[in-house]
Amino acid sequence: MSLSFLLLQSSLSVIALLGEMHNRENPHQNHRAPHGRLAIPLTKFRGWFSLMPLGTSLSLFGLWFATFCVYALHLPIFLPIALWMISLAGAVWYGGESWKMIHLPRQASPAEVQRRLLQLQHQLQKLHEREILDVQLEKMNQSQQILNRYGEHFKRVLMTIENHLIYGEHEHAERVITVFSRHLRQLLHEGSTPFLALSESIEHIKTHLEMMTLLTGHRFLCDVDDDMLDDETRSRCTERFQLSPWVEECMWPYFGHAERSLKEMPPLTLVIDAADDRVILAFVGVASNEAATLPKQMFRLLGSSQ
Repeated sequence: MSLSFLLLQSSLSVIALLGEMHNRENPHQNHRAPHGRLAIPLTKFRGWFSLMPLGTSLSLFGLWFATFCVYALHLPIFLPIALWMISLAGAVWYGGESWKMIHLPRQASPAEVQRRLLQLQHQLQKLHEREILDVQLEKMNQSQQILNRYGEHFKRVLMTIENHLIYGEHEHAERVITVFSRHLRQLLHEGSTPFLALSESIEHIKTHLEMMTLLTGHRFLCDVDDDMLDDETRSRCTERFQLSPWVEECMWPYFGHAERSLKEMPPLTLVIDAADDRVILAFVGVASNEAATLPKQMFRLLGSSQ
C-alpha cells in the first residue's frame, strides 16, 4: 500500500474520532438512527475507546487490522480486502452519524419572553381595533345604502307634491310639505346619533306613515298600536336606521300600489311590543285584495331594563 493510501485512512480515522469526541462535549445533542429512532448507546470500553461507541471502535479496529494483515500476515488477499471494505463502510457510516448535529431549541430568557408577550398583546390590540373599525365601516355602509334608498323615495315624494300644486291642491300640498319637513328633521336627527330612544323611533314611524297617507289621498292607511309599551321600555334605545327604514321598506310597495289606484286599500295596523330585550314589530291586516302574511321583525333594545 502507498503512503498516500495510509494517510487517507489515517485522516478518516481521525475524523471519526473527533466526531465522537465532539458528541461527548455536547451532551444535549440528539443523534437519531435511521427511520427516526433514537440511537441506543452501545457498550463502552475503558481508556481511549471509552470515548467512542462500539460501532465506531469496531470499524476502526477492523480497518487497521485489515491493513496489518496485508503487511504482516500471509492470508488469502480476499480476506483482508473484504474485512477492509466492511470496516471502511462502518467507519464512514458511524463517522457521518457522529457529526450530525440536531440542536435543541434555545430557551428564551425572561426578558425575551416578556418582549414576545408584549408584542403578542400589541398585535391582539391591533386586531381588536381592526374588528371595531370593520364593524363601524359596515354600519356606515348600511347607513349609506339606507340614505340612498331614501333619496330615491324623496324624488317620488317631491313629484307627488308637484302634482298637487299643478292641480291647484295648495292646502293639501302645504300639509304634505309640513309632514315631509318633519320627516326630514327626524331623519337628520337619527343620522346624527348612534342610538335613538324607542319613543323617538316610534314618532318617526308615525310621521312616515302619515306622509304616505297624505301622498295617497288617504287611500293608504296604517295605524300604529304601541299601547303595550310602558314608559320604561319607551325610554330604552335602539340602533339608528333600524326601525323606521324597515317599516318604510315594507310599506313602500303598498304605498306605490295605492298611489297608482283610485281605490282605497284595506287599513293596516303596525303593532309594536317588547319582550326579552327586543322590540317586536308586526303588521296586522290585509294590504291588498289578496290575503298575505305580512312581515314581522325583532330589533335589539339597548340600555337597562331596570
